[in-house]
Amino acid sequence: MLPVSTKDVIRFTPVLDRIDILQKLQTAADTDEARTAFAGLIAKAQDEADAKPQPVYLLAVPSYLQRAAWRRDVRAAGAMYPGDAELFRALRDDLRACAPVNLDDLLAVVDEAEAASNGEVDPEAVERLGEIDRLARALGRRYAALEGDREFYLSVSPIIAARHFLLGWEGVKAEDGGDAPFERRGGLTTDETLQHLDERELRAVGVKIIGLMRVGKDQEKNSVSPSQSHDGRKPSPTETKLLTEANGTSSASGTGGTPATC
Repeated sequence: MLPVSTKDVIRFTPVLDRIDILQKLQTAADTDEARTAFAGLIAKAQDEADAKPQPVYLLAVPSYLQRAAWRRDVRAAGAMYPGDAELFRALRDDLRACAPVNLDDLLAVVDEAEAASNGEVDPEAVERLGEIDRLARALGRRYAALEGDREFYLSVSPIIAARHFLLGWEGVKAEDGGDAPFERRGGLTTDETLQHLDERELRAVGVKIIGLMRVGKDQEKNSVSPSQSHDGRKPSPTETKLLTEANGTSSASGTGGTPATC
């Protein structure tokens, strides 16, 4: 069931949506350190919201037929979404092809991470999985290619969603400081119109639209590659992108050294 009627038009302000997400994550956090970190991000986002008037985007709630048209255009763009099971399988295959001396130990870490992907994960295992992930990327085999496919999908699908379902805006400025013109042709928002938005804003709009569709709940659960789990809980694409962009950091954990060489 759709969350609202497809006849509705949703008014959406990205920074306010980001604050709402951060507040929910802060409430769900189970340590004082995490709650404090979220409080800092909330304060930063609130300062951004207060600094100047924020644009409002008018979003359609897609019908089932419109969702199908969006999926068609995403596929036509060459964007496909590999799930976690496929990524983990490719990671194991690449490690076996590499055949490091500690292969069995590395495979055990991958098994643990996959088994616990929807629950608590040992922080040390998460850190080691990040090292394994970087090794597999460096090999340039199937795992790296699938991660590229996933990143392409997460980059392209929100843009196509905005083309289909962004109906208008208020307060968006052109480079000359005047109100940015908005135009739709053939039932789609024009690329020239979307050029008035920076990449972060455009992605936030598209991700919100995809959320309104409630499309691909499996994708939402599996939207982060194995190396990107921080605390045992996998964030959704919205959380991951908005939080990392708000903080100006990458979601991958930093470690020193690599588990093995090939």
